[in-house]
Amino acid sequence: MVNLILVSHSEKLADGLKELLAEMAADVEIHNAAGLEGGKIGTDVSRIEEAFSSVTDDAIILTDIGSATMNAEMALELYTGDRTIQFVDVPLVEGAFLAAVQSGQGQSVEEIVKALEGEFSK
Repeated sequence: MVNLILVSHSEKLADGLKELLAEMAADVEIHNAAGLEGGKIGTDVSRIEEAFSSVTDDAIILTDIGSATMNAEMALELYTGDRTIQFVDVPLVEGAFLAAVQSGQGQSVEEIVKALEGEFSK
């Protein structure tokens, strides 16, 4: 089942979103790479890389704003693992909701990316 990686400046925001997604798609693995040490606001490539190492299947990365996207793209450039991990530039909350539900229905990374791009490119 496709995993989701949530990259946000706020650990609280990502934790709340993870809680919401667990209600809608309980079997989908959600990995947070959010905030900085001590609960500070920001993003960190090393947290994203940690999330990469904890995925159990292919994954999709979703980000909130600005440097979260930049750090996600940097982490992807450094990634050498054997899983397919793909960044999709869509709204974090709405995109994560759609991706989680579709992952729970057994769709592949490619199918989920196509659905996200179709939904949010309007």
